Amino acid sequence: MSEPLRAVVIGAAGIGKHHAKWLYQLGCEVVGLAGTSAASVERTAHVLRGIFPFEGTGYADVTHMLETEQPDIVAVASPNEWHYEHVTLALQHGAHVICEKPLVHDWDKSREQLLAQAKELAQAAEEVGVVTAVNTQYVAAAQAYQDMAEQVGLAELISQPKSFFMQMESHGGKEGADYKQTWIDLAPHPLSVLEALVGPGEVDLGSQEVRVAHKRVDAHFDFRPTNGAPVRAHILVRNVPEGPLTRRLGLNDLIADYEGRNNAEGIYASFMTLCGVEREYTDFMQVSLTRFVEAVRGAGKPLATFADGVSNLERLLGLLAEAKGLSAPASN
Repeated sequence: MSEPLRAVVIGAAGIGKHHAKWLYQLGCEVVGLAGTSAASVERTAHVLRGIFPFEGTGYADVTHMLETEQPDIVAVASPNEWHYEHVTLALQHGAHVICEKPLVHDWDKSREQLLAQAKELAQAAEEVGVVTAVNTQYVAAAQAYQDMAEQVGLAELISQPKSFFMQMESHGGKEGADYKQTWIDLAPHPLSVLEALVGPGEVDLGSQEVRVAHKRVDAHFDFRPTNGAPVRAHILVRNVPEGPLTRRLGLNDLIADYEGRNNAEGIYASFMTLCGVEREYTDFMQVSLTRFVEAVRGAGKPLATFADGVSNLERLLGLLAEAKGLSAPASN
């Protein structure tokens, strides 16, 4: 039997703890985590020990961790502005990398600089010959949605997409975050689901109408698939202070609701409801990590690669730029 894959997580205090959990449950040995200080690392290690039997080492220096642990896998879940540096270090050490979305972002850099960085990372990964993934895990929701449409007998209704809609809401986020931060945090998911449902293509930036408000972006635009007729897309993202989150997606006005919650056995799962019928699916993030680890082991490919992350970032930044100067609703 082969040795388990050695994995480390950079930034395990937030969503990174879920990377660590799934990597462990997928048979990897989580040998290290990196944070900003010895104190923060120890706090995070304590949290991980409450989730799974974490026996790895905490580091306040990413380079030291990579040199010491020599991991097969690096999960990058640090703040967006650190993604470029941390992914670069991981690739320099020959590791397979899964990075949180977006692949890169930094408010101090221009759109052109960010796209150049993203393309550089994708090219470097190809040259090193490692498996890469961007954790736009809701790509798995596209398959669940198509499965649901088949189950309720309405697959034919979405066989020729004419319109796409996806709404995502979140709680929390950075204090004082505006509509721009909300878009960067959430929009990578619907943009990736759009392509998963209608195929690769390009956003027609001359067709957009983007209305913005505090912590809200309501974007309408034409998406032109490489093969097929244009699809009118509508993406609504919001950060709300409290209350139930609305999360919906669909084609041609056949809209499904989805949410994550514990099932009857206490296992966190994804649930989708369409036409009054609810079905349970594997947690979308679990699917993303599973597909990545399987690809590292030589079977299949990730839900979204770095190349996909570059395309996603280009659309993300392009639509955000087009929102400048447009009128905004008075409230959320």
